[in-house]
Amino acid sequence: MALNDAGIRNKNIWEGNDLEAIEMAVADPNGPDIIICDVTENSDQACQIFNAIRHNELGTNPFICIIAVAWSPNHALVSKVIDSGADLLVAAPISPALILDRIGSLVHSRKPFVVTSDYVGPDRRLLQERGAETEIEKIEVPNSLRDKALGQFDPDKIRAEIEATRASINDQKIDRQALQLSFLADMVVQEVESGAKKMDRDRLRNLVKLTNELKMRAFSAGAKELEEICVAVREVIQRMVKSQGDVKKKDIELLTQLSLAVRAAARPTSGSREAAHDISRTVVGVQAAG
Repeated sequence: MALNDAGIRNKNIWEGNDLEAIEMAVADPNGPDIIICDVTENSDQACQIFNAIRHNELGTNPFICIIAVAWSPNHALVSKVIDSGADLLVAAPISPALILDRIGSLVHSRKPFVVTSDYVGPDRRLLQERGAETEIEKIEVPNSLRDKALGQFDPDKIRAEIEATRASINDQKIDRQALQLSFLADMVVQEVESGAKKMDRDRLRNLVKLTNELKMRAFSAGAKELEEICVAVREVIQRMVKSQGDVKKKDIELLTQLSLAVRAAARPTSGSREAAHDISRTVVGVQAAG
């Protein structure tokens, strides 16, 4: 009723009793401009959906406005919603005036997005929580809700803006994930060289997962060299996992070189590109010789 009174007609409102309704709605090429979702009962699944939208793994528009609604939200729920990339969390019960006010804030003063190795969404986290990533660029993302509310909506224009911003964010994710991958790889090398009897299995699993994600992003961006380096990293880590602690010196040397190559290939200046190419060629030669 509140949305109708504000000029949003029933025919433009999609309703659903479960989270699958959101997945179906955002998969539509002409999907929604805003999602209003109760996260009280299924917060984990709802936040996974929000996160998938933001990381361009679900739907066609990673920049849909998202309002999460919760009854008596606790600290854990607030943290999950923030980390999922939702724009706002509203405590229920909510009045019509409040929900319209929050929608208005997304039209007139939506927060810019930031990108880290594991987060895409509004810049809502405290600077100290981002640690070394406090200088991250803020991105003004496409906002079809605003365009429609202000009578400025052009479907071709918004699609072009979404595609351009999505590509820019993918490039930033590549940079952040490459740094994170290199950091984890260096920690694995240090662990082995320190003579640790057991390798940190969680770290190795995270490294494989991150390598697979980076490989997919490199493929999407046409970064063939980085994609090939990711494959080499994965092969080395898999050998380490199977080694039962008896890691070969060759694999430590390879992982050290690959760590450098990932960083160089992710930042495509002419110098770094040449360095990555030289390292990658050396690594391939060592692998073939082994």
